[in-house]
Amino acid sequence: MLPDFDRIKLRLSNGALMPIVTMGHGHTPVVYIPGAGDGLSTAYDAAWNMAWFFRSRTPHQRLHIISRREDIPADYDIADHARDYVEALDRLQLGPVVLECNSAGGPIGQLMAAHRPDLVRALVLASTTHTIDAHAQGVFTGWLTMIDDGLWAELAWDTTVRTYRAAQRAQWAAPVLKPILGALSRPTNPIRFKRLLEGLLRVDNSSILGDISCPTLVFGGTRDPIFARALQQQMAAAISHARYVEAPGHLHGADLESPAYPRAVAELITATR
Repeated sequence: MLPDFDRIKLRLSNGALMPIVTMGHGHTPVVYIPGAGDGLSTAYDAAWNMAWFFRSRTPHQRLHIISRREDIPADYDIADHARDYVEALDRLQLGPVVLECNSAGGPIGQLMAAHRPDLVRALVLASTTHTIDAHAQGVFTGWLTMIDDGLWAELAWDTTVRTYRAAQRAQWAAPVLKPILGALSRPTNPIRFKRLLEGLLRVDNSSILGDISCPTLVFGGTRDPIFARALQQQMAAAISHARYVEAPGHLHGADLESPAYPRAVAELITATR
């Protein structure tokens, strides 16, 4: 059974709308910043999927899944997104929160924790990084080329096999699965997804990791094919109160597949009440 949820679109001072889905119960608010998939479908549009994914956590946690602004202008970078999220938390009077950041949401959360520690009581950095190295840049550049060429089936398949272990084992079925995934994942606003990815290419938060003072969980798969294990270890080592937990054998979707992830998040929440 799916948990109940509420959906709103918060209008920011710059006129943009931020989609927000709220569900669950608990004394500590958890704000979830999605990864790059947010460019394909916002939390508002994917609310039922979000409710299914978070169903086991809703009895004990009050979750606020907040998407990036609906219209992403050209040259909108991570700092711009972080300002939007800070305004949203201030407007909603949510802080201090447990800030849970997936993949491309990680650099946004790092800026928020470093520059507005009053808003963030604890930080979760899941399957993410603090800087885009040459390998990750090559992955994103490849995806941007696929977007420009309209190769949605290839894009959907590439992101899936980098995320889920089952997809890697089902490579033999790619000719059948690719068209299906492409049809299901084609966004109504491709330019939004493209601009989200473009904003990641220049990310380097190395200089601000030492300014993050809250308890932090860094969680990743040992076989992440987008953000290398060494990068995630480096990120954890640079944050003073970070705990590094890895999921052996998992890919970029370690936080989506590993049962160790929700346990680690729950432990962090309990420790920071």
